[in-house]
Amino acid sequence: MIRQLWFVVVVLVAACSPARRSDAPVPPVDPTRLDHQRHALIPCDGCHRSSARPGADDHRPCDDGACHKAKFLGPPSLFCQVCHKTVTTTPLAAPLKQYPVEDPWQSLPPVFSHRRHMDADRMEKRVGFHVSCADCHARSDGMLVRPDHATCSRCHAVEAALAKAPSMESCAGCHQGGARPRARVRVIQNDLQFHHERHRIDRKGVPIKCEDCHRQSGRSSTYADHPAPRIESCVGCHDDAHRTPYPMRMRICETCHLERRSSLTALAPRNHLPATERPLDHTLAFRRDHAEVAARNSARCATCHTQMSGNPQQACDECHQRMLPADHRITFRELDHGPEAAADRTRCATCHVVEFCTACHAQRPRSHGFASTFVREHGRLARLNVRACTTCHLEDFCQGCHAAPAGRRGLP
Repeated sequence: MIRQLWFVVVVLVAACSPARRSDAPVPPVDPTRLDHQRHALIPCDGCHRSSARPGADDHRPCDDGACHKAKFLGPPSLFCQVCHKTVTTTPLAAPLKQYPVEDPWQSLPPVFSHRRHMDADRMEKRVGFHVSCADCHARSDGMLVRPDHATCSRCHAVEAALAKAPSMESCAGCHQGGARPRARVRVIQNDLQFHHERHRIDRKGVPIKCEDCHRQSGRSSTYADHPAPRIESCVGCHDDAHRTPYPMRMRICETCHLERRSSLTALAPRNHLPATERPLDHTLAFRRDHAEVAARNSARCATCHTQMSGNPQQACDECHQRMLPADHRITFRELDHGPEAAADRTRCATCHVVEFCTACHAQRPRSHGFASTFVREHGRLARLNVRACTTCHLEDFCQGCHAAPAGRRGLP
């Protein structure tokens, strides 16, 4: 009895307890990564004394006092790989890691809202000018670099004294504690190439605005809802002869890809082409000859013609229901479609399903004439072409009448 009561209590406690949330996986321990948690008692400006990386001034301030001076005076160890790529006996020859560090997870991630910083009226009242993309993303070597502390200090310095805005001395105003996976990854990678320097102005000299490509930046409040530009935003400019020269069109794969080569049969994806773009082999005669191409390589057709009628298996319906095949003349239904179907039913199945045929063949054919007279006249038609009868009637249907005793139904 006591065990049963104890079981009931455990069940009730488990039912009333709040649902547990699955926490994000903790990043693996990396001895070569600086641990900000172990340095939490040290003020941020104790290490970050300037815009340069800590330790750039002959290892200062990391070797000051009782911090890491002993490790710097000792032999090279794994501690050196916090800043250097490899450990060598000659410190001057040891290459440095990238700063800030680029790896799958981010320590002390920053908080930033594009929506707040791109509000023209808000920024005009706060700092006296409109903040544009180029104010923070300074161009360097053709790329828009990520803003650093020096960029932010132009507005967030102590001298600016912005009300309700974090100052550069308040690190916690922008940097959260802990670690998280990086929300943004490199979009231009592998064989892709892109240069912001070439996208300052178009062919006519008209400036290209940042929001022409980054259309959602003005509505983004966090890094998570700030997606990269979509390919569709490139099509409008790259396929406009007035704005972009022909060698830079979206059809030319080498415009962005280093290892791709365009050809007559290699089609660009649908999002790379404007709505009016057609492959080079889609000539005036292609409408007549496309059946052979579609039967040979239907996957190529599906590059552009996908789910036109809502059904992936009937992607050609929208055209073929309006533009019938050439042999579907006015007499095709009454005279010609029977022999054609008997010769090649698979051709009919390209467009018509079984229900389409049964919907018509379930009705009385016109060749059957009046019901009162066809019973006496159908024998002549059956002797001429009995196969026409078996299209709809099985042998049992005929035996129902012809096997009856003579004279019961007036049949021979």
